[in-house]
Amino acid sequence: MFCEIARKVEADGLERIQSLERELGLTLVAFSCRALDPAREERLQKIMEELGPQLQAQPAEPGEAQLGRIRELEAELGLTLIAVEASPS
Repeated sequence: MFCEIARKVEADGLERIQSLERELGLTLVAFSCRALDPAREERLQKIMEELGPQLQAQPAEPGEAQLGRIRELEAELGLTLIAVEASPS
C-alpha cells in the first residue's frame, strides 16, 4: 500500500474536510492510498526509507466519537484522514 498526501481533492471534499476540522477541533491531513504490485512497493519502500519521514507532525488523540466522524468522511471521500496536532502559529 502506498499513501501520499492527497493532491487532487475536489472543492466539495476540501470544504467537507475543513468543516469536520472545525466541528471536531482537530487538524486533519488527507492521504490518497493505492495498492502497488509487490516488487514496485518494495522498491518504493526502500526509496522512502532513504528519504526519511516526510510529514513531521505529531498524531492527535481523537476520542471515539471523533474517530467515528472521521471514518464516515473517509468512506464518503475515498481518502485516509489522519488527525494531527496543530503546529503553533
